[in-house]
Amino acid sequence: MKAFIVTVAIIATYFASPSLSAQPCQSRRFNHDSVVCVCDENYCDTLDPITRTEAGLVKVYESDRAGKRLEVRDVRFGNDLPGVDPGRFKNVRVNRERKFQEIIGFGTSFTDASALSLGRMSENLRTKVLRSYYSNEGIEYSLSRVVISGSDFSNRPYTYDDVPNDWSLNGWSLVDEDISYKIPQMNEAQRHRGEPIKFIGSSWSPPAWMKTNGELNHGGTLIGNAGSEEWKTYARYLRKFFEAYRANGLDFWGMTVQNEPMTGWDPWFPWNTCGFNAEMERDFVKNDLGPIMEEGGFGPDNFNIMVLDHNRPLAEDWANVVFSDNDATKYVKGLAVHWYFYGTAGPYSVYDNIHEKFPNQFILATEACNRNEDDENDRKGLGKWMLAEDYAHDILLDLLHYVTGWTDWNMVLDMNGGPNWVGNNHSAPIIVNPDDREFYKNTQYYAMAHFSKFLPPRSTRVETVPGVEEEGLLELGAFERPDGGTAVIIVNSKDTEEFFNVEDPALGSVKVRVEPHSFSSWVYYA
Repeated sequence: MKAFIVTVAIIATYFASPSLSAQPCQSRRFNHDSVVCVCDENYCDTLDPITRTEAGLVKVYESDRAGKRLEVRDVRFGNDLPGVDPGRFKNVRVNRERKFQEIIGFGTSFTDASALSLGRMSENLRTKVLRSYYSNEGIEYSLSRVVISGSDFSNRPYTYDDVPNDWSLNGWSLVDEDISYKIPQMNEAQRHRGEPIKFIGSSWSPPAWMKTNGELNHGGTLIGNAGSEEWKTYARYLRKFFEAYRANGLDFWGMTVQNEPMTGWDPWFPWNTCGFNAEMERDFVKNDLGPIMEEGGFGPDNFNIMVLDHNRPLAEDWANVVFSDNDATKYVKGLAVHWYFYGTAGPYSVYDNIHEKFPNQFILATEACNRNEDDENDRKGLGKWMLAEDYAHDILLDLLHYVTGWTDWNMVLDMNGGPNWVGNNHSAPIIVNPDDREFYKNTQYYAMAHFSKFLPPRSTRVETVPGVEEEGLLELGAFERPDGGTAVIIVNSKDTEEFFNVEDPALGSVKVRVEPHSFSSWVYYA
């Protein structure tokens, strides 16, 4: 009985008002070049909310390969860094008068793998994970992608209606992964966030009997064509998901039409998929999905349909095909992009081209994950700094080219980097260890934090002159926060420290040292 009372007290504390001071990282080193932060039943690192400070005071938050995790220090406009050669400073002017895209948000994904792994943790630890992501003593995620039925990150292949040829959808139903895991966890995340989370639904595959190959995997497309009863039935199948979650207190902000639709043309593709090209998605949305979703109360005024949900090399073609059709753009609000082939996917300027041609449609990054490629028995890569650097570079480069936010893939994974029914194990920003009753905030968690904590929704990118964009090595971006503050974010993957002299017309200039292999987020007010 005493243990129960203590547990209740701990949980009540976590639902109460945030702590008055941040708790530092409890670091641990595994077999890599940096550290993780360990949370257990009795302790977890926290962050203070970002609050307004006096004019000219700059709060500099830094994480680095050497082990800093959002450590904060104060500097002031008008300062100096004695002993630093003036030629080493990069001079940058922040121009808040010239504004670019507005931020939609940053977040993670509720997959079966994440939900089941969280379900193996104690209630206290599960709450600590969710608070670490969604509360203002965590990294304040504001959006989350939710898998519609199964994906590779499930422990089995399934859909919501696996009754063959059930075109009436009488066999449609949520499964235990939704009812016992994802829905309760999403509702708890919503409470920790304190305001609506932008939930985005994404489907991997229709039921096998709706597909040309009769399988969930190995490619295949929908039987029929746009406007057919088969495609309308699939649209109703998808709508049932949003209706069922709404009945459980969870409203969705939007959806993508299909996860990674070009994988559906690969007859050897190992996990759940369905093939669409740009023309098929355009016609499906305008003839079937859009009108049927609108009939159910998920219309263009309150619901955001996105197309593509695949990699950058496909983005411009998809935008040209779909966004040039007025009947489609009645429903389609944006382009969803994935980060895969980071470093080899071509120039980020493709997003500039899309924005210039279609300024009324947004671009949102909806999936990214990575893993330790050096050891197939250690995909999770606990403490591997490169995993974080790849995240941070891609996020900032996206933001510098009109992308409005960035969504991580699995919220948590287990110590094997799963579960995954086809063995496609990966890393995640949090790895859970239920056997030892603890979890590890991996390096990617802090990469995400340097953006999500400092750029709340409705932040706006502003101009910096000159721009700093040494792709994959050093980038800088500046943003105006909705509370009137300015955030400057720097990603430095060089082996050397960097020095910046940042000028703000309202305050003068401030000089800041940036560590090698680090992320640096500043906040100041005029």
